[in-house]
Amino acid sequence: MSGRTTARVPPHSAEAEQAVLGGMMLAPDSQPMVASRLSVTDFYRRDHQQIFRAIEGLAGKGKPFDAVTLGEWFESHGMAELVNGGAYLIELASTTPSAANIGAYTEIVAGKATRRRLIALASQIVDDGFDATEQDASQLVSDAIGRLMQLNHSVGTCEYTGTEALKAAWSEVVRCYENGGALPGISTGLKTYDNLTGGLHDGDFVVIGARPAMGKTALMGSMVEGVSAGGKRPGVFSLEQPAAQLGLRRISAMSGVAAARIRAGAIDEHEWPKLSDGMRMAKDRPMWVYDRPAATLNEVVAVARKWKHQHDIDCIFIDYAQRITVPGADRITEVATVARGLKNLARELSVPVVALAQVVKDVDSRDDKRPKAGDLANSDELTREADQIVMLYRPSVHNPQAPQTLAQLWIEKNRHGPTGLRNVAFNPKTMRFADEVTE
Repeated sequence: MSGRTTARVPPHSAEAEQAVLGGMMLAPDSQPMVASRLSVTDFYRRDHQQIFRAIEGLAGKGKPFDAVTLGEWFESHGMAELVNGGAYLIELASTTPSAANIGAYTEIVAGKATRRRLIALASQIVDDGFDATEQDASQLVSDAIGRLMQLNHSVGTCEYTGTEALKAAWSEVVRCYENGGALPGISTGLKTYDNLTGGLHDGDFVVIGARPAMGKTALMGSMVEGVSAGGKRPGVFSLEQPAAQLGLRRISAMSGVAAARIRAGAIDEHEWPKLSDGMRMAKDRPMWVYDRPAATLNEVVAVARKWKHQHDIDCIFIDYAQRITVPGADRITEVATVARGLKNLARELSVPVVALAQVVKDVDSRDDKRPKAGDLANSDELTREADQIVMLYRPSVHNPQAPQTLAQLWIEKNRHGPTGLRNVAFNPKTMRFADEVTE
């Protein structure tokens, strides 16, 4: 090593802060733009924080914020000495030659503020690392990833004018057109479902409900395969069945060999090549599985964050929502907390979260046994938080005369388009859903 050290760039710039404040005083019309990008705490110097706060207060009342009115504000609030009796305000206005570059200076101030928050967060993580026990290490990593993701998310603006929102929407219109009619969301491999919903959308919480034995897990498995076949990277929380059973379902679906025959070991010689091909196809599709019954919400969030950070997963599937626990909460509060937590997770990671959900048994005693959104167990918060609600029903479960291959998807809630009932095909041998059943 040469022994020389590189000078570090300080995470603050008094000159940029002065240019922003002086620019707003010279060009009051720039205040809304600056206010949409900066907050009081983005300024490093205390006097600059107070000047920005004063400008915000006067602008909010529709009053001017030049050197004179700002001086009066500081005088009335007993803080005149902070701006040297108003002399510093006059200096800001007189030494700022133009407000033409205020946007660039605003970005500098915002960038410096982000660096300071990153430094503070890193210091906190270091302190937590020294204070934590070995048992706390896993949670510490999860919390650190979450805080870093939140910091990254907060860098962008959250406030838009109506015109800016329209421009963003127009950009989306152009993008969809340039896609040549491609799905706006992630394809599930079920065109019947995708055509109605547009696929799975980033940030969405999707609930798929059904009574036991209807094939919820099989439907989820078909969607996972469809997502993976399209080049996306799914993460699966298998809370109801072991990972080995999930793998067996995958091999059956890929090979076309009945799952029951595989489990029973009743495999004919000519089926081994099919199984080998199915295994090879499944291995080529990226996927991550978490197999633990009754996982806590914090556990699910921690693993999902890790997957996003390490593998950049594109979507999350959960089998099923009511198996996620919240220690210390009663059942209704628990499900409500899980629903809000999964929706927040979808927004935080900007991926679709698809969760299976149980339906109350009262459905079985009705004449019309097709479940509705209100039949979801402890349903209020689930139905409120969900962006899409899909109810699954197979008529043959209650009516032996109905076709074994017929399944119905009832899209009851869809924030991206229409709702309605759609028929899909179910292969009971391989437990696979498709637009057309493959025998």
